[in-house]
Amino acid sequence: MKEARRIRDRVRIATVAVLPEGLKVAVRPRSTTTVPSFDVTVGAKPREHRFVGGWAGEGWPADVERLAAIAPDLDVVYAKNLSEGSRAWLTQHQLGWVDEAGRANVTLRSGLVVVREARAVIVRPTAQDRWTRTMLAAAEAVLAGIAPTVEAVEVATGMSRGGAANALARLEGHGLLARPGKKRGAGVSRQVVDMDNFVDEYTQAAAGFRSKQKVVLLHRLFKDPLATLASEVGPALRAVGVAWAVTGSAASTLLAPYLGDVTVLELYVGHDLFAERSRLAKLLGGREVERGQRIEVRELPTSMSAKGPVVSGIQVALPARVYADLIAAGGRSAEAAHHLREVRGVGPST
Repeated sequence: MKEARRIRDRVRIATVAVLPEGLKVAVRPRSTTTVPSFDVTVGAKPREHRFVGGWAGEGWPADVERLAAIAPDLDVVYAKNLSEGSRAWLTQHQLGWVDEAGRANVTLRSGLVVVREARAVIVRPTAQDRWTRTMLAAAEAVLAGIAPTVEAVEVATGMSRGGAANALARLEGHGLLARPGKKRGAGVSRQVVDMDNFVDEYTQAAAGFRSKQKVVLLHRLFKDPLATLASEVGPALRAVGVAWAVTGSAASTLLAPYLGDVTVLELYVGHDLFAERSRLAKLLGGREVERGQRIEVRELPTSMSAKGPVVSGIQVALPARVYADLIAAGGRSAEAAHHLREVRGVGPST
């Protein structure tokens, strides 16, 4: 069960990586087959593109041919890193393909065309309603265990009542929330339709916002980054009373250890401190650099992003935010993200 979920997540992430920002991607395991295949949907109604995707493991020709033989109704083959021979074989047999190296060649009868080799991307679906920062804040509130009502989200996030109402309505419009009871008036309550899909959609949106954020790179010497975070960096941030949290590999190590070591501390801080770079660098005991950083600092995306648990005296970002950041980083960090989601969870039950 866990392995099937892991592969489903990898298929979805690989799909998102080769599409333009803002497109909805849903991946559902196929119950009628024993091979790792999925029903994939790209876009939003009425302009949806549906196809069958299958997982070919490492992506060697033998892997690809075996999958195609077992599941002859495949439209698109996914793999970790499709070899040149595999890609040629798939093209010859008129099968689309996507791999975790970021390459893709997909042409569907529905009109979806995705070609990605190196940096070139050609895509022709219709973009859906884009996420806003208030939607991210409302989603993080729900993932933190806050009831998806206007009143509760307003209190938790600090946004206006109108902002909370609009954010929840837009999440409902994306099919992530639903109102099983009365539709209007005071006390209207929404429910999450599918928590796994909710997390996936939030992760995609959060990664998109993160890619546009400014980042301050700092260099400082430390032998043990987590020890330094607990004994120096954290106390310094608490002393000035700013909202802050650690994310990335350090946060994943504190929440669900997986990675062998932490080389860079990734921090979020409030807007005011982030805007004062010289003060920020002095407070964290480092100097600003263009490369060779040991600390990366970004502005808190939402007020909810910093409302994760305190572990060993260290303020950790919301687990869902940590998960999204790890997925955005890719590689071993994405593996740590899957581990975090499996062993600890990143939804409201955490």
